[in-house]
Amino acid sequence: MAQGERRAMTDSLQTQCVQLSPQRLLIAMPDGPCWLAATGSTSLVPLPGSKLAAERATLAASLIEGAVAAGLAEAERAPEIAPYTLPRYIRWLVGNYVFAGTTPGLFRRGAERLDALGRPDLADFARQKAEEESGHAELAYRDLESLGLPAAAVVRLLEPPSARAFADRFRACVDSDEPIALFGFSYCLERMAVERDRSFIGRVEAVCPPGIRAFRFLKVHSTVGSDSGHVYEQLAFFESLTGAELTTVVRTVYETAEMLARQSVIDQALSDQEIGRRLRAAGIELPRGPGAVEREAAP
Repeated sequence: MAQGERRAMTDSLQTQCVQLSPQRLLIAMPDGPCWLAATGSTSLVPLPGSKLAAERATLAASLIEGAVAAGLAEAERAPEIAPYTLPRYIRWLVGNYVFAGTTPGLFRRGAERLDALGRPDLADFARQKAEEESGHAELAYRDLESLGLPAAAVVRLLEPPSARAFADRFRACVDSDEPIALFGFSYCLERMAVERDRSFIGRVEAVCPPGIRAFRFLKVHSTVGSDSGHVYEQLAFFESLTGAELTTVVRTVYETAEMLARQSVIDQALSDQEIGRRLRAAGIELPRGPGAVEREAAP
């Protein structure tokens, strides 16, 4: 066999294709490069590079990160980037309070299902995730209180539709025929923490009243908190999966990223004006912040 033929065979073995949906095919190389193809088409669309995938240099990391990029790219139209405001931060805290309150129980339910399927190793990891996520809803609640708001009333008035939508999606993963999908869902959400660095936290602080401490939840779910480490831990976990298991996780990552890309549309009715109107109607004064940052924190 000629050297060129041997190299072509090696490249083929190191390339992985995953059918993300009936219309989309993901192609990845172990050192990070990924492409998205339409089923039946020979044209390839390169996906944005991932620092995480390049660092790991494994096929699993490339596929997972490629699925994130592919899902985010699937939004029919990128949402308009608007200044980040205090009302939106309050909405973000409310949504995360609602969603985070469901996650430990769903991870434990997932562990039960994985145990029943004879996968105690996966069940143990799900229980670990349940412990890691315990108490996070309380952080968001305390942040609302630190803003001088009656947290329980604000949650009742401003619960964004996406909070329940994401909880329902997580529940569907747990109760599916392949509950390992829950790890793809959780990874995609924790992956967003990598985009929130100290600079971004500072810009969020800039829209809040000076001198308050209402950033407990944000800091935990950022590069300065635990979520960043969880991302690397989960990538290492994915690298131990079988091909079929990894395919399930990759597809779930893609579907979750696609949902994230539509989050602003899901919550569009809860605009700054509507938030202010609901609070005023309940006799609640909106805290006054000094400015705005350029983009909204990812969920």
